[in-house]
Amino acid sequence: MKQTSKEYAIALFRVARETHTEDEILKGLRFVKEVFEMTPDYYAFLTSPSISKNERLKSIDKAFGADTAEYVVSFVCLLCEHKAIDLLNECIEEYEWLYNQSQNLMHAVVTSAVELTDDEKQRLTAKLERISGHKVETQYNINSALLGGLTVEMDGYYLDGSLKNRLKTIKEVMDE
Repeated sequence: MKQTSKEYAIALFRVARETHTEDEILKGLRFVKEVFEMTPDYYAFLTSPSISKNERLKSIDKAFGADTAEYVVSFVCLLCEHKAIDLLNECIEEYEWLYNQSQNLMHAVVTSAVELTDDEKQRLTAKLERISGHKVETQYNINSALLGGLTVEMDGYYLDGSLKNRLKTIKEVMDE
């Protein structure tokens, strides 16, 4: 299914590039994803064989038509028509990846034991940008289980600078 999702996302991204609406479509896709996450019954409605295809398509237009880019609404309708609405999240992930590549942008998730100051966040983002050579969009989370330090997940890489990991490494060395 990943290949099919990729093909759908590539087609949508090509349309976005041709119409210079990459940002607008990304925003619309994120909005659709949020709606689906908040209302899981809507997904069940769109996949129900007891609901006519026409009703499902009208529902999509009614739900998203006024607030979302036309291409996004058409895209969701296309997935629904082809009984591929279950690929929506994968398509959105693929589109985001294509968008980030085109913008030379990477996404990083930083998890720390305590809230970082604004200065620490700025310095960390700047360092990640220097290391990666890309602009970095950073999301910050807190997990007190780390005890101290932080972890960074960025484009498939995982850096663990947490105190918990350091203690685990020391224990492993001592156990040898």
